[in-house]
Amino acid sequence: MSTIIFIFLVILLGFLTGQILYRKASTNLDKIKLFTTFLAMRFTIPLSVMLAIWQLELQSWSLIWLPIIGSAILLSGFSIGWLVSKSFRLPGIQRAVVAPAGAFTNIGAIGSLVVFVYLGESAFALVPLFKLLEEFIYFGFLFPYAERFSTLKNIKKRALWKDPTLQAMFAALTLGAMLNVTEVVRPDWFKDVTSVLIPLGTFSMMITVGLVFRFNAILQHWKIALALSLSKQMLLPVIAYFLVVLTGQADAYDGLILQIAVLIATMPIAFIVILPASIYKLDQGLANSCWVMSSLVFLVMLPFYSTFLV
Repeated sequence: MSTIIFIFLVILLGFLTGQILYRKASTNLDKIKLFTTFLAMRFTIPLSVMLAIWQLELQSWSLIWLPIIGSAILLSGFSIGWLVSKSFRLPGIQRAVVAPAGAFTNIGAIGSLVVFVYLGESAFALVPLFKLLEEFIYFGFLFPYAERFSTLKNIKKRALWKDPTLQAMFAALTLGAMLNVTEVVRPDWFKDVTSVLIPLGTFSMMITVGLVFRFNAILQHWKIALALSLSKQMLLPVIAYFLVVLTGQADAYDGLILQIAVLIATMPIAFIVILPASIYKLDQGLANSCWVMSSLVFLVMLPFYSTFLV
């Protein structure tokens, strides 16, 4: 129970801090948002990933499957979202929100924290490998899919390899792997450092979410958002389980890969779902609803996750 309370408090306090700052420091919101995003995505999370990989006992052949399994989970989520949008017969500007929302999964900030708290540092070190191709799927497939339904023209695009978050994570993975294969032993006290960095990264990202999130028009779309959230939360873990079994990795790392895959498949919709809706002028109220409802469903189900991690 203490692990559940800890995760809940980190998420809730970060979000509430962002909401308070939005109301009390309106003149400095852009600077605060830039700082919290930088702190989480380019410092605390990459650094904690590097330190975790440094101490991980690598089993190379098993690790090859992780980005494949992770990508298959995300694409399965898109299929679930697409089916939900078809069942509600949504128009294009709403279908372009719901279908990608099924794939936008918070593996990074919340997923990493939950995996760390439930399964430990070695499991946390494997999470970035599951999400190694996440940026490519997001910006190479999901964003272009959403853009198809936009009426805007001449939208400026940034090359994927120029994304600073992707660059920071790639550097962390590379440096961590290099230290892992050397004879340099990681000092024991670094374990205490990662136990602070990981929650701090999640807390910082939730401040960013709180800064930009608005509650307008959420209730208008609650039925669609609830259908998507329940479908995603119930089906994706089952799909993840069979993906790991089919690839023969169920017993790898003493079953750790299977546990991580199932756990990250239960994560809520990531806040990035708001971005394509905003950029391409889609249904932003629906995007907000999907994020909120998915987060609520996740928090309700969080106490039960330990039952399938034994």
